[in-house]
This record gives sequence, C-alpha cells and structure tokens, in this order.
Amino acid sequence: MTARTPDKPERPKTLGRAVHEKYPAAVVEPRDAYRDELTHVDEHGDVRMVDVGEKAVTQRLAIAEGSILMHPETQAMVLEDRAKKGDVLACARIAGIMASKRTSDIIPMCHPLNLTKAKVEIAPITAPGTKLASGWAPEREDGRVGFRVRATCGVTGVTGIEMEALTAASAACLTIYDMCKAVDRGMEIVDVRLLHKEGGRSGLWERDGAKDMAGTDDATAIADSTHAANAALHPISPAPEDLDPSPLPGGPRTGAAAPAIAFVGYQNAGKTTLVEKVISRLTQRGLRVGSIKHHGHKGFDIDQPGKDSWRHAQAGSRHVGLVSPGAYAEYARIDGEVPVRDLIAHYTDVDIVIVEGYKTAGLPSIAVARSGIDRMRGRDSFELIDENTLAVACNDVVARDFRTRAAKAARAAAEEEGRAFNESDVTLPPFLDINDSAAIASFVYDHLQNLK
Repeated sequence: MTARTPDKPERPKTLGRAVHEKYPAAVVEPRDAYRDELTHVDEHGDVRMVDVGEKAVTQRLAIAEGSILMHPETQAMVLEDRAKKGDVLACARIAGIMASKRTSDIIPMCHPLNLTKAKVEIAPITAPGTKLASGWAPEREDGRVGFRVRATCGVTGVTGIEMEALTAASAACLTIYDMCKAVDRGMEIVDVRLLHKEGGRSGLWERDGAKDMAGTDDATAIADSTHAANAALHPISPAPEDLDPSPLPGGPRTGAAAPAIAFVGYQNAGKTTLVEKVISRLTQRGLRVGSIKHHGHKGFDIDQPGKDSWRHAQAGSRHVGLVSPGAYAEYARIDGEVPVRDLIAHYTDVDIVIVEGYKTAGLPSIAVARSGIDRMRGRDSFELIDENTLAVACNDVVARDFRTRAAKAARAAAEEEGRAFNESDVTLPPFLDINDSAAIASFVYDHLQNLK
C-alpha cells in the first residue's frame, strides 16, 4: 500500500498579517516599490534566495547611516582617545568595512558580493549650541550627543548593495557600543536607515530630503547631498571673508597665510596614519584644517582610472577641472614641481595646513620614525633631524637609540675640540609617542599658539 502525501496547503500571501489589518493613518506613506510581491518568498510562502542569473550587470551604490547616542562624558572620552580598549572610532570604521564584506554570512538570503567600494565615516553629534570649525552644529532636537555613522558601499554586479551598507553602519555602531559599554551601558543605537541607492532595475532612490543626484558617480558628492544630518560629515566651506578670524597666527581674515607644519619621514614610517589622526584631533578642537601631501615620485594618475577626469587626461588634457555642488578639484600637468609654499598660499579658508612629506622644503616639521630605518632604501631616520625639526614622533626604542647616538656624536665632537663633554652638548628636539595622536595634536596647537 502506497502512502499518500497530503498536498501542501497554500499559505496566505499575507505572511501572518490579518487580511483586514490596517496601518495607522499617521504612518501610511506612498511605497517606493516597483513590484507588488516579495521576491524572497515563493508561491508557497517559503523563503528563498532570488535567482539573479539573468539580471544585467550594472554599477550599484548604496549609502546608509546609523547613530549611537550616549552620555556627554562618554563622547568626550572617545574624542579624547581615553577609552581603555583603544581608538574607538578607528576600530568602528574597520569593523563596518569588515562587516560589509561578510553580510551574506549574517543575512540568510543575501548573495555574496565582491565589493568594489566600502567606506565608513563617523562624525560627532554635538550638543546644542556647539560650534564646530566648519560652522556646523549637527545637533539633535532632543539635545542628545553621540556619533553618526555613514557607510558607502559599491559593487559591479547583478544585485543590490543596500544590505551591505546597512550592515556596515550597524556594525560600526555596535563596535562603538562594545568599546564603551564598560562606562555607559545606556547607549542607544537609533536611526539605522538607507539614504541612497542607485543602479540596477529600480534605478535611483533617495530618502526624502535628498537632492536629485541622478547620473552622479561620486559617492562623496552623493552623500553630501543627503539630509542635513548627513551633510555634517562634509560641510560646505564658506568664502574666506565670511569666516571667523583664526585663533592662530595666519589664516582667514588675518592678512597672512595659514601656518604650516610638515610631518616628514621615509616610506612606511607611519606618516599617513599619524597625519590622519592629527587632522581629526585638530578638527575636533575647532580648527579648520587643510592638508597637502607630497607624492614622492614623478607622475601619478589623475583621479581614478576609468573616471571621466582620468579619461580627459589620458586623451591629452593638461589641466582637468572637476566641479560638483559643494566641492571642486583641479589636476594639472606641469613640467616641474610646484613649491609647497606656493600651494599653501592658496589655503585661504583654513587655520592650519598639515603637510605630509616635503622633507627638503624647510618647513617647521615633526619627524616620524616608526622603526628608525627606511626598510625600502636603508635610510636612517636620525638624519631627518635638523634645525627645522620641532619634535620626533616615534616609540620608546627609537627614542633611546636616537638619544644614545646624539650623545655619542656630541662626545666625539667635544673630544675633537679638546674640551670636556657636557650633557648640555646633546641637543635633541622633544620626543612624542607616535601612538598618542592626541598629545601630538596638542603639541602642534601649542607650538602655533606660541608664535603669536
């Protein structure tokens, strides 16, 4: 006798919602879907991974955000890098990027994607009335403070990237919570949401309040056009005549160029990582910061290969300009090298210019030495110290080595001159902990204040 398997009853497509159930009138808004069924549910109501094999390959982009609210003292602890677990914001940015690449391991029906872009940015949510260097005060109506996270993800493929951006924003907020929960378990993660998506069959979508950015392929420009909460991450620079006077000697409305500090060091010395942190620290202290980077070798690609500006340059354009709402950039082919002091003269909208590189320009500088030796060329970082060196950013091992070598050189000079060696013969600039960006930023600020 053959057992008969009863037919599987058809499940209602309401997925458990009563047929006559209504949303409250206050929350009913027009839907933005281009279809009226759920693609992750089959005709029996079972979940499934959507077959995207026949879909067209397109460039796709998604931007999402989330906020974490906390006690003001917790925010101050993070901004001043006093958390016992380390650099909270740097760790959160990395966590967001890592999470975006593992989204399909977390969300069951997501397709694994080879991301072409993953970027996480974090900005403080300030208290009411707080004035930032940019003039923006991205405060909340309820007066609470914390951090706002924005994640941008891109892919060239057959399915969307929204979940990766949302996962990145969520993971970054969760990481901030994890690193601060020992002092503030009352933190709240709120407003995790999609801001922008483009590409694919449904095309462009933006949350209400964003400008129409159809046809834009620059993620930063797209994000700058979103709601005011998102705009705080990339505020528009006002004209120099509209800026407040600089608190430092030089800069807007002072009649002089902004003061410049160079961070010099050989390849792999840790300059870029340190400069990034110092810029962030000085910005948090209310300074308007500009930056210049020496590329180190002749020639570089204009913009990213494949972009329109790059194509213009490859076709022969010697001077390429890029303009979008709130930002511009220029790229020029020149025969020689533009003197760094000529570049600094263009920085009329900042209080200070942080220069990365330009070892021979004679600028006041901080020598950066992670190991003391340039492993690529065998150059000795001790040779960077000269009359322009304000300080040396290094670790304890390098500092001891430099002190020993300076004392040895001073002793040899004294013997050659036939006089007794004295400890005062050893002249070295102060040593700063390369891992303490807050102390280095304070050193830069105090040095420039003393120039007044």
